[in-house]
Amino acid sequence: MSTAPATAFEILIHMRRCDALGPAGAIGLALARRLDAWAVGMHVVPISPVAFASPEAVAMYVSEAEGVYRDALQCEPFWAGQLQAHGVRGEWRVNQGDTVETLCQASRWSDFVVMQRPQLNPDAPTGWGVVSRTVFGASAPVVVVPEATAVDAPGRRIAVAWNRSRESALAIRCALPLLARADVVQVFEGLPGEDALGLQHVPSLNLAPWLERRGIEAQFVAFPPRRGQGAALLDAAHAMSADLIVMGAWGHSRIAELVLGGTTRHLFQYSDLPLLVAH
Repeated sequence: MSTAPATAFEILIHMRRCDALGPAGAIGLALARRLDAWAVGMHVVPISPVAFASPEAVAMYVSEAEGVYRDALQCEPFWAGQLQAHGVRGEWRVNQGDTVETLCQASRWSDFVVMQRPQLNPDAPTGWGVVSRTVFGASAPVVVVPEATAVDAPGRRIAVAWNRSRESALAIRCALPLLARADVVQVFEGLPGEDALGLQHVPSLNLAPWLERRGIEAQFVAFPPRRGQGAALLDAAHAMSADLIVMGAWGHSRIAELVLGGTTRHLFQYSDLPLLVAH
């Protein structure tokens, strides 16, 4: 019989370093405290496919990775100290493998995945980096924490981007525990896309009564399409002093957003606010 304390939520926090909290760790623990969630700090020791190019390389790389793995395990007291300092329960995990695949697999039992996205030197073009690929493959929403964020306690004032898309609806459903606890929820409501077949009598997607039935009071602001949609959304979030943006991610293909630009791409590159995104 398990003796672990009962909790309704579990937050997986990707720790790029295992000896420093960093923005993702701080935001992840703040969210865990707000939700009374179990906080899993996970450090992934990457093993590159290049390591298997030759038998000699395999032996050397595996030996080196094993040493890094053992060193990372020794960081458990650091994580335990952070949990205690933030008044949060949780555990420390160290895994080996491809970072994206490992996080996506671990996300299957998580309610949120929290990851830091470098801004000055991103690890790949937006849409192909570790964070973007995790958003595509994860079974849970990802809280993307900008490297330079000044937010320390997200979830009190939430900006929601809503355009009736599958991705934005999924993000809102995933964010319900935070929306229910927020002091202010402001929904920036874009125009719905046209039905591909031109049908008129399709299911209604009226968000206001849906939120009301869940006890969430939200302010709605019309947000029609415009040039620089991503920049406009970020400006609107700043104007309401938001500490978190909830939005769907990559509603268009990554190639289209890379070539033509898009809201997701802009916010991943320039937002200084944490983003709770789902794809």
